[in-house]
Amino acid sequence: MKKITAIKGKKISAIGFLLLFLLAGSALQVFAHGGEDHGDEKPKTETTDKGIVSYSKRLGDLEVMLKHPVFAPDTATTGRLFVTKFETNQGFAEVTPAIEIESSGNSVTEAKIEKTDTAGVFAVSFPTLPQGTYTIRTKLTHGGETDTATFSGVEIKNLPIISSESRQMSWVQTFLIIFVFSIVLGLFGLLIYFVLRFSEGKPMAEETVSA
Repeated sequence: MKKITAIKGKKISAIGFLLLFLLAGSALQVFAHGGEDHGDEKPKTETTDKGIVSYSKRLGDLEVMLKHPVFAPDTATTGRLFVTKFETNQGFAEVTPAIEIESSGNSVTEAKIEKTDTAGVFAVSFPTLPQGTYTIRTKLTHGGETDTATFSGVEIKNLPIISSESRQMSWVQTFLIIFVFSIVLGLFGLLIYFVLRFSEGKPMAEETVSA
């Protein structure tokens, strides 16, 4: 009887540890931040929560990344252009960059580019542009050759106005999500505690039977 109880206790403990491991693995997947993907098949476009848009693409041995705030109609914008070596991620200064913005009507406007004190980093000044869809072409001239990274589908439009009531509702929803997650995590911790507690102890009924 004691052997059976010990085996059951070990099984319960194993289940508890397995559940804890799965929960930890899920948390790591949510909060982990991996390195940048240097895939060269297609250009990448990302927009952060702070409204910063970035485009990146590999061009041979180099990688180009263009960052700027979300475009607004008829508003001048400044950004940054980063040119790095693909393998080492080091700034590449021996390059002459140019940026063209083409509208859906095929009109082309050039952005102003200036060098900074950091190798491979350039300041970009975008002109005022009306609402519409554009294509940005970033050209890198180095070693007697010119490579072009094309970023299409760039939209310039008025952003929706978020009312104070919507912001308050969003804050309440975030608080409720955190609150519910905390309760679930606490209950799960208690479950693991009791499972381990009872798996190590000997039930009184079984001790009486085996005596």
